[in-house]
Amino acid sequence: MIFHFLLFLVLCVSMIIQDFIPGFAWAYHSHFHLVAVVFFACAVSVPFPVMLMFAFLTGFIWDAKNMVLPDESYALKLAAENLGIILPKAGGTFGFSIFLFGLFGALMQGIRPLFRRGRWEMALLMAGAGTFFLLLFEYLWINFRRGGLYFPADIWYYILTTALLSTAVAPLAFYLIHRLAKSCGYHIRLEAMAYRRWQS
Repeated sequence: MIFHFLLFLVLCVSMIIQDFIPGFAWAYHSHFHLVAVVFFACAVSVPFPVMLMFAFLTGFIWDAKNMVLPDESYALKLAAENLGIILPKAGGTFGFSIFLFGLFGALMQGIRPLFRRGRWEMALLMAGAGTFFLLLFEYLWINFRRGGLYFPADIWYYILTTALLSTAVAPLAFYLIHRLAKSCGYHIRLEAMAYRRWQS
């Protein structure tokens, strides 16, 4: 229980830090999508009901923080402005992020048995892929509400480079959560299985 509470605090801190992470002009103003990476690391580390709670809280806070007006367009808005792209006026729907975080969190749960056996590689790749599709679906939803498809090449580059940068910092998020679990006595790995593999 303490571990889950600490994970929620880490998610909240990541949302605060996210606002201070600058975009990289040389990479189409992409940035580290810290909130998504931390959420995916949390999603694969906790049981399914707890993941759903995290998805709801993360999506709700994310929407509340980024959707001051109905036509706000989340993290893509800043990048689009830096790239000189005019986004469609119809933005995301409040609560859509809850659905997206829940969907990709459920996919992360699918590899949780592998993750608990000590195989972190797939989880790291899934965190990067999840960041890519999170931004992609968000922008596709904006286009759907707009009633047309407006997808300049720079947006593709922005989404791809953001996903790659997020994949690069994902090991730090997983390491932080592993250290928190160890300090709380929470077992992410199946210790007996890891011991048997070491013995063999």
